[in-house]
This record gives sequence, structure tokens and C-alpha cells, in this order.
Amino acid sequence: MNTSRMRSVAAAALGSAALLAALLSATGRAPAPPPPSGSAARMPDCGEAAGSAACSAYGPAARLGGGTVRTYGEYQGGIPKALGISLTAPAVTGLPTSAATDGKHCYDADADGHLDGMHECVGGHSLELALPATPAAPDGVPFQWVLFNWNPNGHNPHGRYDVAHFDVHFYLVPREVRTAIKTGGCSLLIACDQLAEAGKPVPAAYLPAGYPASSPQTAEGAMGAHLDSRPPTTGTLSGQTFIYGAYAGDLIFMEPMLTRDFLQRHRTAPGHRTCESIPQPAAWRIPGWYPTRYCTAFRPEEGDYTVSLTDFVHSGGARGLATAVR
Repeated sequence: MNTSRMRSVAAAALGSAALLAALLSATGRAPAPPPPSGSAARMPDCGEAAGSAACSAYGPAARLGGGTVRTYGEYQGGIPKALGISLTAPAVTGLPTSAATDGKHCYDADADGHLDGMHECVGGHSLELALPATPAAPDGVPFQWVLFNWNPNGHNPHGRYDVAHFDVHFYLVPREVRTAIKTGGCSLLIACDQLAEAGKPVPAAYLPAGYPASSPQTAEGAMGAHLDSRPPTTGTLSGQTFIYGAYAGDLIFMEPMLTRDFLQRHRTAPGHRTCESIPQPAAWRIPGWYPTRYCTAFRPEEGDYTVSLTDFVHSGGARGLATAVR
């Protein structure tokens, strides 16, 4: 390398170091990592793609563990192909484990003046994630935001979900609905005067096959009731499963739940991807595009893990589901 070239490289390195120092000085922490550089990054941004071109969009990144997590969507001609979360590989390492929860949603159930993080707090370590801007599509995607939870010790019911795992709640209602569900001394720390509302049955027309119409015993503060189709005899979760959330007789979220070990196994597993069907109701109350499968994956070129909803079909609301669009 000649002298002038060496000087240019040295100057660039000094400039980068100065920029990093300035960012650290201004914010007190390192800047967020750049967007993925693999195949997803090469897919045109939905703000730039036109016509029937495939495109992707990402939501704002939030810090998690040693990396970041954010929402993403993939579309073809305005039709959703995937909607999920992307976790950079370092995000799955360095996760908080010393505390069962972040203490955001607690209730002093025994009135002793102290909060037991294991038994008097719910929600694990949680992040509210905004969805990416989506291309225009008839009736659109019904999801409004995502609640991401890391549970280092799992949660109730014991013997089923008390293992380190992630909950990814794709909410069908505004954040205000979730905020209005208070913590209290009933069921899974839900306010007792809201237990009956949380346990109100979902009408059969909108109830997915295999799920109970109501489940007040799994009604949780700051979340809602959890409708679970997984038989109790299957024991402690070791892979992934799918939960529906309900409140006031309506489905309010769709939730892939998966263990951390299951997620990490995809980094070395052949194919790097596991998908399963989502049980469907006879009809959806609100028109829009709804997923029929959910997937856990590792994308080697992007260096990230994903948990996504896929294989969307269009529903005209109470008129029923249409034929899948592939």
C-alpha cells in the first residue's frame, strides 16, 4: 500500500473513531447497529418500490440484550407476505436473567408492603414495538402494534410455561385497550373488577378451532385472557405454540410463544426455519388480511432471528374467509 493510501485509510479510521466518540458522549451509549446487510436489506424498501414489486419495511429498533429487536413486514403488490419481529443475533445473548420481570406491572397481592418480582409482577421484560409503515392495500393489515416479552423464568401455568421463553403479541386493538387492563389480586394479577370482562366468552363465529371460548383463570393484568389449545398433558413447552388473547368477548391479540432454546437451535438446524399452521375462526369480525401460519427462523445472510406471521388470506369480516393468496 503506498503512502498516500495509508494516510487516507488512517484518516478515515480517525474520523470513524471521532464520530463514535461523539455519539457516545452525546447519548452515553453506543449507536444502534446498522440495518441488516443480507438479502432482506437488498429487497427494495416499500417506500421506494412500485407496482407489484416485492418490498420490505422495518419498524424502529429497540435495544435488547447485546443487540436490537424491531418489527418488519414483507409485501408483494401491497399484499402482506410476512409480518414479524427481527432479533439481531447479539440480542439473544446477554438477556436479563437476574430479575423475573422488569417491574412494570406489579401488584402487592399479600399486602406486605413489598413486591415479590417472581409472584407479584407479570409480563416478564417487555417492549412495545411500533409496526413499520405498510403499503396501501384493500382493508389492510388488522394488526396495530407488537408487545414483545422475554420471560427468563417463564410464567404460569406452572409445569407448562415456566421455562425461559419469548412471547410475541401481535395486537389487533390499540395500546389503550391493553393499558386499561389493570393489575390486581385476581387470577394472573388482574384487577378483580375486570375479571368478568376478561372472561367473557368469544362468540363461536369468531372462535378459532380448538380454543376455549373463555379462560378467566389465565386473565392477566396489562394483557388480557390467554386462550390456549395446547393440551395439559403435553407438559412443559420445548418448542413453539400459538396463543390467542381475548378481552370483553373479542380476540385482541395473536401470540407465538417459543422457548429461547428453540429459537437458538435454528441457527444450526438444516433449513433454519420451522412453520406451523394457525387455527382459524370461521370468520373474522374486522375485514383485512390475516395470517394462517407462523414461523420461527434464523436468516444466515442477515444474521438475525425472526418470529413471523405468514401465508395471509383476506377476510371480508363477518362474511367469512376468502381463498388464500400466495
